[in-house]
Amino acid sequence: MKNLKYWIVLIAAIFLTFAFSPKLAFAQTPTPPSGEVITGDQIIIGNTFRLESGETLDGSLLVIGGTASISNDSILDGDLVLIGGTITIKGEVTGDIVAIGGAVTLEDTAVVEGGVTLLGASLNRSPLAKIVGGISEQTPEIFNFDSQNTEGWKLPFITAQKPVTRLLNTTFQALAMAVLAVIIGLLLPAQVKRVADTVIREPLVTGGVGLLTVIVAPIVIVLVGITILLIPVSILILLAYMLAILFGFIAVGFEIGQRIASLFKTTFHPSISAGIGVLSLSLITGYATLIPCIGWVVGAIVTILGLGAVIISRFGSSKYADRIVQAVIPPSSPQTPTPPESSGS
Repeated sequence: MKNLKYWIVLIAAIFLTFAFSPKLAFAQTPTPPSGEVITGDQIIIGNTFRLESGETLDGSLLVIGGTASISNDSILDGDLVLIGGTITIKGEVTGDIVAIGGAVTLEDTAVVEGGVTLLGASLNRSPLAKIVGGISEQTPEIFNFDSQNTEGWKLPFITAQKPVTRLLNTTFQALAMAVLAVIIGLLLPAQVKRVADTVIREPLVTGGVGLLTVIVAPIVIVLVGITILLIPVSILILLAYMLAILFGFIAVGFEIGQRIASLFKTTFHPSISAGIGVLSLSLITGYATLIPCIGWVVGAIVTILGLGAVIISRFGSSKYADRIVQAVIPPSSPQTPTPPESSGS
């Protein structure tokens, strides 16, 4: 029987699934034929999965932001991981259940041979439902607001003591960032695309502007905040600075989502591209911090590029990027032909 550590590793590899797994469900609901045995793990993202009565899934099930149901007299011969969705179980699950957010419902006829682990998720259990492995409720340290905590606030991707806790924190942050990216993609699709195009068109220029902004902005904020009268101004500058970093990160993730769509030879809505790309990018930059000493470099490069593109394009509101690029790298002007010298008689 697989343990929780196996599933943590599986969640860490979700971003690879986007690029290589043919079992992603975006447009259709996978409903197996009646009485058939389905072989292989199933990954459901933002959709619905139904295991009808008498059917068997010979593999594990991963549900991200979707809905799944296991009917009476059906068998899930593997483990079940739920991330931010809902699952209703009336049949049998031979492995473990891990729920990160979302809700798990166990009906009267439900049988779970393994254990149920809840991380910020809710469990609605019938008194007749059977759980052989017991129930474990855990809260990641990122949600521990105990006043006795002496470690202080944890910013995204800050090193924690326990690797498993760091993986869980990064996964939660990546999911939150993906949800935010979907919202931004719905509200400001054109602006996000302009910023992403700026990064792709002139990465050296945007990187230089971003690096300069990272160095200069904190100094400006401190200098402005030295006087009491200008403290509100420094707070506004700090908020704009943080929003620029966030918007740039989403724009870079949007471009990754576009590349993933082209990999599958399809077209995603800007919000879907932003959500998928930011989820992948957040997992990559977050898990990269597990590498000692140099793990922060990936996130730093993404931040600098995105911030520079936001500054150049003014949050993607207009086409200032072309003007800045031309100012830094002026186009070569054609040489004026020299008129032929007239020969004197």
